[in-house]
Amino acid sequence: MKKPTKQVQLQQTSDYMKSVAKTASFSGLFLSLIGTFFIWAGVNAFNSQEIIWKTSIAINLTSFIFTWIVYFIFRNTEQLVAKGLMDFLMLFNLFWLFGFSMFYFYFIFAPIKPWVRATALTSFTAALILQGCFALDDIKKAFRDREDLFDKIYCLTEGSIIFNKKAVNVLQESCRDRNPFKSVFLYSAIFAMPLTLILNRILSPAVGDGHGVFTVTAFLSLPILQWGMKIFAQTMAIMIYFPIKLKKKMGTPVLLKDW
Repeated sequence: MKKPTKQVQLQQTSDYMKSVAKTASFSGLFLSLIGTFFIWAGVNAFNSQEIIWKTSIAINLTSFIFTWIVYFIFRNTEQLVAKGLMDFLMLFNLFWLFGFSMFYFYFIFAPIKPWVRATALTSFTAALILQGCFALDDIKKAFRDREDLFDKIYCLTEGSIIFNKKAVNVLQESCRDRNPFKSVFLYSAIFAMPLTLILNRILSPAVGDGHGVFTVTAFLSLPILQWGMKIFAQTMAIMIYFPIKLKKKMGTPVLLKDW
């Protein structure tokens, strides 16, 4: 059986990259626009400036455009960093829905007491950064404990560096299982849901007029974003940082075969 010609391989690569771009751009735009709709509802509830949700739409469209820019730059290549950048943009859109729309928007723009705003923003952001640092430290520890793991993920073959997707599963198994869905924040949010309607009546307008809904979604977004930070850290390290570092060192890009 004949091996595919170079032209056929490039066409297959281009088709795969286009499929990834479609998924990342349109699915990402759909998710981010849901977040913008959530922001729009909050703007109306809190009588905030309309520029907030209009800026949100502009950011959603910018992410959509950047995804296609990455595609047109890398469409005829097999570089791992191309898929890494598209995955990054997809994760950004997920953050826009679960992070900015469900949490940051409320604690930045809603009419709440300054000490509540500062406490929530500081503690939430610190928790996310800490989760990301833990994920990166787990990756470094996995490479230290298994010296051959890095070379299995990035295989040097015939002058090219090939990304081994199967070896990444070994890396994930070697990393500590940090399941944020067992977090106290998730159970607190579930417990808070039935109380929200009561609080809306008793403490209105302090909790009413949309505050209760955003309070619950803010609690729910924390374990989701903590889980997302692990995926984000792995994507940035495995699919963007190390490929760029290896290209500078070896003079050849990291390729992802058999897409």
